[in-house]
Amino acid sequence: MTAEPLEEAPSGLPAAEAAGQRRAFVLPILLLLLLAAMTAFLAFDHFHGTEENRIWVRHSRDIIDTTQTLYSSLQEVESDQRGYMLGADPRTLKTFDAASEAVPASLRRLRDMVSDNPAQVARLDRLAAAAQQRVAISRMRVELFREGKRDAAMNLSPHSGLDAMDHIRAEVSEITRAETILLAARRTVANRDELIGFITALSVSGVAVLGLGFLVVSMALTNRRLAHEIAERIAAERAQRDSEARYRAIFANTADLLSVIDVGLDGVFRMAEVNPAYERATGSTSQQLHDVDLRYLSTESVTLIDYLKAVIASGQPSFTRDRLTINGQRRVWESILVPVRNSLGAIDRVLSSSRDVTEREHAQEQLRRAQRMEAVGHLTGGVAHDFNNLLQVIRGNLELLASLVETNEAASQRVKNALHGANRAAQLTRQLLAFARRQPLEPRVVNLGRLVGDMAEMLRRTLGESIEIETVLTGGLWNTLCDPAQVESAILNLAINARDAMNGGGRLTIEISNASLDEAYARGAEVEPGQYVQLAVSDTGSGMDAVTLSKVFEPFFTTKTEEKGTGLGLSMVYGFVKQSNGAVQIYSELGQGTTVKIYLPRSREREPAYTAPVTGTLRGRSEVILVVEDDDMVRASAVSMLRDLGYACIHASDGDSALEMIKTGVKFDLLFTDVIMPGVVKSRDLANEAQRLRPGLPVLFTSGYTENAIVHHGRLDEGVQLLSKPYSREELARKIRGVLKDSRRVVLVVEDDPLVRMSAVDMIEALGFSPLQAEDAPSALKILDSDERVDVLFTDVGLPGMRGHELAALARELRADLKVVFASGYGEADDSAVPGATHLGKPYEQDELAEALGSPE
Repeated sequence: MTAEPLEEAPSGLPAAEAAGQRRAFVLPILLLLLLAAMTAFLAFDHFHGTEENRIWVRHSRDIIDTTQTLYSSLQEVESDQRGYMLGADPRTLKTFDAASEAVPASLRRLRDMVSDNPAQVARLDRLAAAAQQRVAISRMRVELFREGKRDAAMNLSPHSGLDAMDHIRAEVSEITRAETILLAARRTVANRDELIGFITALSVSGVAVLGLGFLVVSMALTNRRLAHEIAERIAAERAQRDSEARYRAIFANTADLLSVIDVGLDGVFRMAEVNPAYERATGSTSQQLHDVDLRYLSTESVTLIDYLKAVIASGQPSFTRDRLTINGQRRVWESILVPVRNSLGAIDRVLSSSRDVTEREHAQEQLRRAQRMEAVGHLTGGVAHDFNNLLQVIRGNLELLASLVETNEAASQRVKNALHGANRAAQLTRQLLAFARRQPLEPRVVNLGRLVGDMAEMLRRTLGESIEIETVLTGGLWNTLCDPAQVESAILNLAINARDAMNGGGRLTIEISNASLDEAYARGAEVEPGQYVQLAVSDTGSGMDAVTLSKVFEPFFTTKTEEKGTGLGLSMVYGFVKQSNGAVQIYSELGQGTTVKIYLPRSREREPAYTAPVTGTLRGRSEVILVVEDDDMVRASAVSMLRDLGYACIHASDGDSALEMIKTGVKFDLLFTDVIMPGVVKSRDLANEAQRLRPGLPVLFTSGYTENAIVHHGRLDEGVQLLSKPYSREELARKIRGVLKDSRRVVLVVEDDPLVRMSAVDMIEALGFSPLQAEDAPSALKILDSDERVDVLFTDVGLPGMRGHELAALARELRADLKVVFASGYGEADDSAVPGATHLGKPYEQDELAEALGSPE
């Protein structure tokens, strides 16, 4: 770096002085070249010697290791020969043969390695002779022993084997000792060479340091004359770099979109440079945009050019706010255009800074809408509150009056009409209060799947036969904390709106699933992120345009005629959901239908006792499940999970092969099939044919196509069992267990004799029941005291420790409705303490057992 300026004489220096300076560098440079050559030679020589010593050291180590390996193989030959003669185990011959074959290989390798050492060759020859003798004796003994000549094998050369091993140990020791001595000598030589190399390198380094010192002094003296000029130049460059660095740091790291626009003498504006934020927003790099005429940049550049002309004319910064389309997205941008003047005072550049304020605009719009609806809510809430007080007076008096005019038919009818009007007014009041978020909610833990299921019949009567209703529930549905009455009212309102939108008939789909809302979605829905239960009501009606969609939650807004709607239905839904700390979203397109999604917070508490609890274990009881799935990996995963849950599985890749399997009479307890299947036989056809061949066969469908009614019209018929993909192990276990639970009764067999118990279980299973087994009364009581489903107790009378009638009495205390069947080979049982029990004498036939147990369904 410093020598380059000296190639040419600095300005003002005589030519002779410059030539003298160049000659002053000749000696140091020659010295450096000489030192470099010496260093390279010494390094090469040291490397070569060190590498050679390392090779010889590794050679000695390899000889020692190979000798030890040979000795180990000989020991293994001897030990395996003795082991075989003592135990006659053929497996020891495998290791004996392997060790015998390893001995010649080790000898050959050793011979190759010591071929340059006559003394070691001689030792190896003696070792080889002893080794071959040892192996030969062992082989002969093994062969004699194989031929049944045990005594001959034992007496063959009784001392020669020991002598050979003694010679072997002696020669191995000699070879090892000789190589160890040679290894030590080679290490000594290597250490000496390394010491010599270190001293030599140290000497050369000292000479190099002296040479470098001389060179540094010469260069310092030469460059001192240039120090002042260089210092001034560096100071100027540093100031320029600092200014440039500050500009570049701002330009590169700001989130605003910065661009530099050149102003041509011909009045044409061209892009000079853009920052990384601009590149990320537009997808174009600075190199691609460089020198591009703004007139051809985009269709919206005309407006920008007008702004630039105004800036040039005024010479002052300009602020703008526009809606622009960038990468297909319509966004709101605020910009400032600042003119930049050159040294002559003319404007030759314009700096543009733009910021995306779309989210801010959206947030402000949401705030304005929330404030507007809150104001309306306060007003309607206050009116509804007062009106409700008046209605209470009216209704109370009408009800009192009704009892006084019961004998007057006309007056009684008028009172009934007035009460009906009061009820309608009360409903209107409740809707107003719901919108105002002031209704007295009674929240409790609810499973929406059960709640919607209970509403099914009411929805069918309300909507009429022209509306097809489909309910889709996700397995493993979470509970939620809400007011069940308000949920029913919200669903009914949404269903009625959907019916009116589907004039002439259509499909209403109610979907309930689990949902996790992230921060981005929750921010748009104006709710806290977290876990929710989603209730989606979809229809195939006329849909709404964007203008209508923006007003649907405003009170008294309706698209219906005055006789058909109050405009408070969706407002009530909105207020109730918000009051329940939830969210509501609506999606609609003209001609495509509407979907309203309600999100209610998840509750980790259990539903109160009014909901039938899930009984029985989630584990299978060796039931056989036919899995039909065309995707190999999905099928393998399902079969693995089912087997892990305790089920036996058979499987098919399509409906055709599954139907062939069913027709062969293969035994299975449940059909688990995918909805979308290749081949001639579709999943619904497969299920129908399977149930025709096997009446009462439970069928569980699975599918990943469970979205809304707009897209998927060919859905499963009502009443089918559906497990939506992807499903967890717990969801699968619960669904399978639930489907099987309703189809087969469970019989607990208590019998201390294993053979009798096994026979009874086989007979019970053949009758179509699900058997459980216990070998004594304590085991049976443990099962009965659990959540395991048990419909019938089938017990032997003569159990050890506790007789059968005592067990049955305790079982009835745990489960009052339990059916009890006694079995005994000693006459009638004492079943007076167990009313309604049935007695079955041993031995019994299968038809007698079937009569005692009853129907398996």
